[in-house]
Amino acid sequence: MDRKIISKIVKASGVSSGEMILIHFWGDDADKEIANNFMIAVAEIGATPVLLQQSRSVNRDIFLSAKESCFHKQYFDLFTKFDAVLDVFAYRPVILGYEIDNDKFDLYRKYMAQLFSKLMSCKRFTQIRIPTIANADESGLDPQDYIQRMESAYNVDYTAVYTACKRAKDRFENVNKLSLCTGENCELSFELTDRMWHMDAGDGDLPCGEIYIAPVEDKTQGTVSFEVFYLDGVKYEHVLLHIKNGTVNDSNHPEITAFFEKQPPENRVVCELGFGMNPNVTDLCGYTVLDEKMCDTFHIAVGANHMFGGTNTASDHIDFVGHGTIIL
Repeated sequence: MDRKIISKIVKASGVSSGEMILIHFWGDDADKEIANNFMIAVAEIGATPVLLQQSRSVNRDIFLSAKESCFHKQYFDLFTKFDAVLDVFAYRPVILGYEIDNDKFDLYRKYMAQLFSKLMSCKRFTQIRIPTIANADESGLDPQDYIQRMESAYNVDYTAVYTACKRAKDRFENVNKLSLCTGENCELSFELTDRMWHMDAGDGDLPCGEIYIAPVEDKTQGTVSFEVFYLDGVKYEHVLLHIKNGTVNDSNHPEITAFFEKQPPENRVVCELGFGMNPNVTDLCGYTVLDEKMCDTFHIAVGANHMFGGTNTASDHIDFVGHGTIIL
């Protein structure tokens, strides 16, 4: 990733002079230049960078040798001193990627759980997916297509994205009911009373550019239409979802209906409504991390929303992206 883009990301995340910033890097030494460039960008602002590298091969060797006495409270307390965490991953976080004995793997899981408990208590926690071949494998896209799309989405005017997100958030701030019109005569209504809109304009999950809310779980009613609909890596066209009392009941595609019928009730609840604000995401590709940020799109999700103001706890959170018209 270009150093100029990294500098833009660091500034947009809110890093300011005098802060202590942890660069939490998931990658091996072959990709360590990425972490180094994030440290340089932090230092250029006048903040203090500290690197913690999570290399799969090194973690394997550490936890093959680790004892119960390793990584005690004093170690984890070190991570309460940071103002912000930049969680940078060149490959999928947490996954160890190696088979080790159960007792050793339990130590690794315990270490990660305690570490993230401390990191999430910092004032800001920003996740940054690096456009690498390894991350492309997770996306389902052709590697070069993935890298090009991601770098473009990162290389935005972050001030303009923030302004657009703030304007949209202010527009909806005191709206208790909202309807989404899609396709031919399809309308989906949401109850938003006592729920808060959130912005992702560079200080959350990157690439950025969205506002979103957890609608009241049992109040979403109606039908929503999608020109293109991605589910489990399969692309469908002209999809209707019928939603009653906040739950997806069925679809005009038997395969999609069958998918939802197999889900537990909490995984069928409409848990999120959001709108994309990133002008550098210009078409839908089936990779939700990008699609939901595309300008002039909406997305709804089913599943968990307890992490951003809702009450539904579920094992999944699945987003669906489309085009529509908003009625307040």
